[in-house]
Amino acid sequence: MKHVTRSIAPVMCRTEDHVRWHVLPDWESVLLARGGLRLAEWLSAGRAQRVKHRAGRSIYLIRLDGRTVYMKHERCDGPAQVLANLVRGTAARRQWNNAVEASRRGVPTARPIAFGEQHRHGWIRDSYFITEAIDGAEPLDQYVLDRLKSLPAARRRQLRRLILLRLARFVAGVHQAGLRHRDFHAGNLLVAPDAIEDADQPAFYLIDLAGARFSGPLDWTASRAHLVVLHAEWFDRLSVAERWRFLRTYLAHRPELRHPAGDVMFDELDRGARAHSRRIDRRRDHRALRAGRDFVAARWHGRRLHAVHKLPESLIDRLLQQPESLLYEALDEPVKMSHTSLMVRTAFPLGNGPVPVGFKRYRPRNGWKALCDRFRRSRALRSWSSGHALVARRIATARPLAVCDGHPWDRAAGARRSAGWWQPRESYLAVEWIEGAENLHLWAWRLAERPPAERGHLVRLCAERLGELVGRMHARCVSHRDLKGSNLLVAQRGRELQTWLVDMDGVRIHRHLSVRRCAADLARLATSVEAHPWVTQAVRYRFLRAYAKQFPRGFVDERSLWQAAGRRARRQIAQRKRKGKPLL
Repeated sequence: MKHVTRSIAPVMCRTEDHVRWHVLPDWESVLLARGGLRLAEWLSAGRAQRVKHRAGRSIYLIRLDGRTVYMKHERCDGPAQVLANLVRGTAARRQWNNAVEASRRGVPTARPIAFGEQHRHGWIRDSYFITEAIDGAEPLDQYVLDRLKSLPAARRRQLRRLILLRLARFVAGVHQAGLRHRDFHAGNLLVAPDAIEDADQPAFYLIDLAGARFSGPLDWTASRAHLVVLHAEWFDRLSVAERWRFLRTYLAHRPELRHPAGDVMFDELDRGARAHSRRIDRRRDHRALRAGRDFVAARWHGRRLHAVHKLPESLIDRLLQQPESLLYEALDEPVKMSHTSLMVRTAFPLGNGPVPVGFKRYRPRNGWKALCDRFRRSRALRSWSSGHALVARRIATARPLAVCDGHPWDRAAGARRSAGWWQPRESYLAVEWIEGAENLHLWAWRLAERPPAERGHLVRLCAERLGELVGRMHARCVSHRDLKGSNLLVAQRGRELQTWLVDMDGVRIHRHLSVRRCAADLARLATSVEAHPWVTQAVRYRFLRAYAKQFPRGFVDERSLWQAAGRRARRQIAQRKRKGKPLL
């Protein structure tokens, strides 16, 4: 790496707010006044805005005359943090020292310009770290998921290839420089799109260096730990050829690295990335049940609500106080009616305009179910949690928008408005409506009207898409105990087919998914499609091949899985015929 930031000794000064600042000489008058940092002045003038806020940390973007900086405010949350600051130094000081050392070793990073530490009664509390913004740079994950998709197909393929090659060179340089980053993911990598095609300019920058460690060039074990974290975000968005290209380019720029054979390395990275991704998914499964950046949580007189952040407050208040009114207003568009649930189609204001929504009410089946609901989550709340778990795992499903459950309290009377505690608890769930989609059975029955050649092509294509969907679900340790045709949606978009998994009641998230559970899900699906005679053995095997490709190489024994699922499916079919139940 040729990019090296010139090191200038900072000057130390104190301000009236008890903060000791270390700042580059040419920035002192720009950032500081006698009373301290000019943040309040910039906020009131509209020059500063808070771009990120979490417990213990806030990040501000500050636009000055011709210059832009980022400021990270690390708050001290308690005595433990005070002691940690005393022992290992504040996060701001560590980031300053590590940024200077990374630049000295040739690793591109944001230029540090100041850090400050608040001293009170001999203790170090809050700290501040300020860096100069990199013109035109943005987080790699944001650039790939947002901006890259908007480009023409040919240009997008060209840039994807260049990004992979430049990123492999960058990561090899970081490892060769001996930098160990404890959070080496795409959000901490900045990409400069204008420099991707210029080999003489750095295209990537590494940030958030508070936990960085330095040593000699990393060996394969340490390098693999970084590569696994990086691959965990992209292994299901990149093809096998692209991942091989990245690995070959990385090794070409580290000729001295002693490593196992190429195919062994690839399998290690693939299995490690999948395991790391599952761990991260499990940690994030409860985010939908807490208020945060993406979700809202509210309570009203004994009733609770969780919703996505973009819903207007007026709609949230109505969902909390009178959710049944939204249901009755749309009774002219019923979707599903049964003893335990009622679903209608309506619209919610979301973002730029109204969005079609499926609004569903759940009721317990009987008194025993109503009693059990007192000691567990409601069906709507379980579906809300499972739906967002699938969305986080990038498994195609209808995204839940809001959930509401519980009985409202009559605060004046001090009791519930319902007749008694034994009254069945109703819960409500709103999910995005998938336009143009229909369940697998309806779609398959309509194929009878198509010519045989066209019908055969669509059936084979549908088998592949369903195999990818179910395989992805099982590879992410997710099962569905009622995996039947009515819980799978199909939509034809031009010459392509898309499939979705719906009805989250039967979804279960596992730490490890057994082969027996996978075979049970596949057998239920095989029983459901038995009603369609054109689903031949060749079509089923095409499904199984697409299913197995979602797992690491050699992980699925297709023959034994085929036989186990077939045996269970035959037993289920015989049992349903004996009892006179439909196969659907």
